[in-house]
Amino acid sequence: MKIDWRGKAIEVRDIGTGPTVVLVHGYPLDGGMWSGVARVLASEFHVVKPDLPGRPENPAPPDGKIETYADFLAAIVAASQGPVGVAGFSMGGYAALALLRTRPAGISALALLDTRASSDDAEGRAKRDEAIAAVETGGPEAVADAMVPKLLSEAARAKADVVERVRRTILRQKPETLKSDLTAMRDRPDQTAFVREITIPTLVIAGALDAITPPGPARAMAESIPGARFVEIPEAGHASPIEKPKAVAAALADFFRASLPG
Repeated sequence: MKIDWRGKAIEVRDIGTGPTVVLVHGYPLDGGMWSGVARVLASEFHVVKPDLPGRPENPAPPDGKIETYADFLAAIVAASQGPVGVAGFSMGGYAALALLRTRPAGISALALLDTRASSDDAEGRAKRDEAIAAVETGGPEAVADAMVPKLLSEAARAKADVVERVRRTILRQKPETLKSDLTAMRDRPDQTAFVREITIPTLVIAGALDAITPPGPARAMAESIPGARFVEIPEAGHASPIEKPKAVAAALADFFRASLPG
């Protein structure tokens, strides 16, 4: 599908027919991370898997603000027909929450995968600054070296094809895009109070072996959202949609099937 955003015509990946589900990628990845999940969901949904600004499929310049990423997602929602479900992974979850808080029109269901509502504390912000410095000196290669062990479980890291796919995705990102992501995550607002006010159907998913956003805090976040469901993906690390696409797709399909009018 094609959208117009801030004066730029942007082609957004989509597949399938049915109610629209927008899959929002995380750092330091792009919309291609959702390929396995999207193929399954496309049997009954119109699946949109955009690149956030600054990535290969999105020429719009990034500006280091989660709110800008949310604004881009709002343009996709506005261009979609009928009620829309949004699923955000990691940084994509931050963008999805910002979207729901500031531009909720048209969004009927929300899924949050391997993410959190809280903002970075002082230690977390310092680590973002260190990562920005690493990008400036080592480029995407430094990010790939640092992030692959964090994104993937030990079992996934033993699979050369999975590691190569993740590394290849990271290496095709521009340094300025990675710095924008890190700045946006560092400076994002705290959403812990907001999630208690969410009134649409919500699903929280976490990999059982996620070391970045562990299942315990994810379950607690789900418990703070009125009526939310929680699903833990066995044997998955942080990048659960990449490691266990069928299990993640099954959870999302069950949720959106019940939450979005057909």
